[in-house]
Amino acid sequence: MKFLFALIACIVLMTACVKNKFTTEPQIHIKSITPNTVFSGDVITVKSKYTDKEGDIDSVYVVYKWYNGNTVVRADTFRYVFDGLGVPPQITEADLDVTFEYNTGNIPHMQSLPGVFARDTTASFGLILIDKGAHRSSYSESDKIRLKKP
Repeated sequence: MKFLFALIACIVLMTACVKNKFTTEPQIHIKSITPNTVFSGDVITVKSKYTDKEGDIDSVYVVYKWYNGNTVVRADTFRYVFDGLGVPPQITEADLDVTFEYNTGNIPHMQSLPGVFARDTTASFGLILIDKGAHRSSYSESDKIRLKKP
């Protein structure tokens, strides 16, 4: 009888500790951002990983913040249509690379970000996913990178 009780207790504990990473609300985690120092015309890549139970991601919102020390001096958001990022439809888990060009429009199909002011600054980038059911992920933000004045 003690063995049966111990077995049931172990099963209950194991199932209680397992987290389901696939939820109706998309989940995103930024893994890295490159390069660390960005010059005019450079391509910035934000590497992330996402999960979504239904695999119905519709949009990626990119939030960018330019800093002067610890103070945000410019912030904005732009939308990527998920279909344009090369991830097959109905995928519930994948790596996601969002790329954009800094301060120039040299690459016609790529989103271009505005340059900074007349001085160097730092910046961070955040991602939010929205699925076709209007479920929103939590916000995930990158480490800061250095933006060199144009």
